[in-house]
Amino acid sequence: MRFAPDVDAIVFALYGTLVTLDSLAERCREVAGDAPLLDRWRAKQLEQSFLRTILGDYVDFWSITVQALDVTCAELGLRPTAAERDMLLESWLDLAPFPEVPATLEELATRWPLAVLSNGSPVMLETGLTRAGLRGYFRVLLSADSVRRYKPDPAVYALAPAALVLPPQRILFCSANGFDAAGAVSFGLQTCQVNRTGRPLDTLGRQPAFEVTSLGDLVDGRS
Repeated sequence: MRFAPDVDAIVFALYGTLVTLDSLAERCREVAGDAPLLDRWRAKQLEQSFLRTILGDYVDFWSITVQALDVTCAELGLRPTAAERDMLLESWLDLAPFPEVPATLEELATRWPLAVLSNGSPVMLETGLTRAGLRGYFRVLLSADSVRRYKPDPAVYALAPAALVLPPQRILFCSANGFDAAGAVSFGLQTCQVNRTGRPLDTLGRQPAFEVTSLGDLVDGRS
């Protein structure tokens, strides 16, 4: 099916969608060797965001990231030095874009207004996108911090139509995360899942309108 969304704006998730965690994985291996530090850390990070939303016990995503690291290290029996801990945390602010992303955003930005919608705190978004060389492509950065809840809560997705002054169905939302795509579909955004691994989609039965293997497919006309 040719990729031809009838939309007026495109919104992107950040982590794993625009930027890769490869450099963070390397830092984790430097500290933890073969222990699954990054996988456990990321899972704990998301778990805490889900639980804090359900319990109404909000802290920002940077605080969650710090707490998740400390808990994960304790569970794995790791004792990073203060310098190693700081290096691991700083790595979240210094993630590189996937290879196709800069050129794709440059092309898309000539046709649609672009935005980022992320669980990341405002500082994480501004710093991370600036260091990745991507900040200039986006009209607006939308953080879950402004509603003090996390994806897939509908209040987070509602930030996009409010900021862009568009109905949800006129916005295409792109994410590599199944839970995020499911939340966006449920809210009513046109949704594109970026499936770089080719694994079966896990979207709770809520199928995205589009599936691509690379964000470059948005320019090349594939889905």
